[in-house]
Amino acid sequence: MTQLAVGDVLEGRYRVDHPIARGGMSTVYRCVDLRLGRTVAAKVMDSRFVGDPASRDRFRREARAMGLLPNHPNLVNVYDFSAEDDEIVYLIMELVTGGTLRELLAERGPMPPHAAASVMRAVLTGLSVAHGKRMVHRDVKPDNILINGDHRVKIADFGLVRAASGGTATSDSIIGTVAYLSPEQVSGEDITPASDVYSAGIVLFELLTGRTPFSGENDYAHAFARLNQDVPAPSSLIEGVPDLFDELVATATMRDPAERFTDAGDFLAALDDVAADLSLPPFTVPIPRNSAAHRAAAVPTDTTGIITRTHPGLTPATEVIPARGDTRVVESPPPVAVPAPEPAPRDDLPEPRPQQEMESPKPVSNRSPWRMIVWTVLVLLVTAAVAVGAWWFGSGRYGEVPQVLGMDRTAAVAAVSEAGFEPTTRIIFHDEVPADETVGTEPPEGGRALPGEPVVILISQGRPTVPEIPAGMGVEDYRALADERTLNIETGESVWSDSVPSGTVAQTSPAPGTQVAIGSTITVALSKGPQPATVPDVEGQPLDLARRQLEEAGLNVGEVSERYDDVIFGGNVVAVNPGPGTHLERGDRVDLVVSTAFRLPDLSGMKLAEAKDLLADADVSVKTATDGKATGAAFDTVLKVSPEPGTLLNPESKPEVTLTLPGLIATPDVVGMSVKDAREALADAGLRDRGVSGKDDKDSVTEQSPAAGEPARARQRVTLEHD
Repeated sequence: MTQLAVGDVLEGRYRVDHPIARGGMSTVYRCVDLRLGRTVAAKVMDSRFVGDPASRDRFRREARAMGLLPNHPNLVNVYDFSAEDDEIVYLIMELVTGGTLRELLAERGPMPPHAAASVMRAVLTGLSVAHGKRMVHRDVKPDNILINGDHRVKIADFGLVRAASGGTATSDSIIGTVAYLSPEQVSGEDITPASDVYSAGIVLFELLTGRTPFSGENDYAHAFARLNQDVPAPSSLIEGVPDLFDELVATATMRDPAERFTDAGDFLAALDDVAADLSLPPFTVPIPRNSAAHRAAAVPTDTTGIITRTHPGLTPATEVIPARGDTRVVESPPPVAVPAPEPAPRDDLPEPRPQQEMESPKPVSNRSPWRMIVWTVLVLLVTAAVAVGAWWFGSGRYGEVPQVLGMDRTAAVAAVSEAGFEPTTRIIFHDEVPADETVGTEPPEGGRALPGEPVVILISQGRPTVPEIPAGMGVEDYRALADERTLNIETGESVWSDSVPSGTVAQTSPAPGTQVAIGSTITVALSKGPQPATVPDVEGQPLDLARRQLEEAGLNVGEVSERYDDVIFGGNVVAVNPGPGTHLERGDRVDLVVSTAFRLPDLSGMKLAEAKDLLADADVSVKTATDGKATGAAFDTVLKVSPEPGTLLNPESKPEVTLTLPGLIATPDVVGMSVKDAREALADAGLRDRGVSGKDDKDSVTEQSPAAGEPARARQRVTLEHD
């Protein structure tokens, strides 16, 4: 069976009264419970999934989970379940006549804080019941949050429920709805009630802002975005959201489960505290008007055929009164005889009549048997035509999208065309499927669409690569390039660059062109411009050395001026402008100040004439003095200098230096010399000779007085004796 029709009866008890909505795996019908006389909802699995053990197990798990939970006003109750038949698998649930939270959001858009708080209070209350039974819903989203006709909010669809202690992922597939997944559902870590808290936090974010926080080029990029990004504050997207609601969303959606509210009860307590602090007014959640359930509720329920009596020997389910034309009994079990109960003896009952008296007379009819046959045939033909038409307009004219996974582009296009659809292609990134091979289709394979409708063939281009960096591109423009490749961007430390303008992207890690996984995060380094040249400390250094160090640092020497300094030797740098440590652009000029100080040298032992010439070159005036008691090598040899050698003199102040000469010298030793040589030696020492003449030049000196080494005054006579 591909689709139930109005009037069909499930297992002789639940008559299909009106279709409500169709989803990806199932269709929901309003049904009449012929046994209890109430309207219910039947969630019937699509025939495409009936043979799938996982899908059947999901239905079975939903029924079992709801059976373990107590009846609660914020939970949709499940009454019955059947998954034993090879054709029909269904759940019988409480009928909700309002609609979904998704439909309410579509009608009204974002909610003010007090309205969002009212919705979330009911959601968290229902979730806390499941968490109290150590169950994790795993698919909390607006589509699974229903609003009844009495304005009560209820949680539905426990098909993905898992025990809180056994929630580790067991496959590479991601279970749940992408926009509301917790990070641990994406990464395959343990699932706990904190996972439902994260999803509920996303629902609160959507109630406040009208959108979900993450996006991506495909489901994988969308899912993996939450592993590297925090949920933004709702107030950053829409005005009027209090800070306390930002904090609620932030705590509920922390990437680390240990940092979230532990479960729905903890989240609910925090929500109530916030509502009290903000004095939020009460709010009645409105019923969606443009909803599938509301439209279905507008069609009156056919209550004919409800069992009001039973016949001995047959189960009540075997008596069904036709309603609205022919009624088909679907999967009705054969009648089972059961013993009639022994009646209690009563005195007021009449005596039983003989069997003959209890038989009814045969009915009398004036209708022709042939007319009855013709009429019956016509009715059957009309019924068949209606059934065929319903089948055609319902599902008969739909075709099934073929499987194209792994095909090349040409083969996939041909397969879609042969199936009667209009093929189009879209290129996407994929971590596993090689480039140019087909990933799948939209609608997915096995989906149904009208002939001639477009079917998008998804072609893999392999893993994304890190984008090249266009010259002068800023980080936000580069982020847009990365988004096109499913990649995330984070900004790292800035770097110096002589070629990339300041503030634009200079480099990435991994480098451009590197192949990475979908959803990877790329670290971007922005340029700080050319690395600044730092002025070196050249104070006290000779000018030539300072100039060389500045040039090595990328700087040029500008103006060189002079000034006296009583510490820095002349010719050495006194000051640098700008000062040492200043950051400049390469090629900038640095001015130097050089000391003019003259450092007085030690002139001791230098001839007086040479000392005077040296001091004259430094614009230093010279004054001489004689120490009559001091003995020197010669009368014109400097004995000492004043001020002390090493003193720094300011040439601009015309300094004066005193050179002290000796008053005495040691008499030279001339014994053994010729008279002529002795006379010259004494003259060179500033002494005169006595007792010899020119006639004695060739004679040798035999004695002298004063003796050699004895002190002698300037121009003092030395007596010479010779042979």
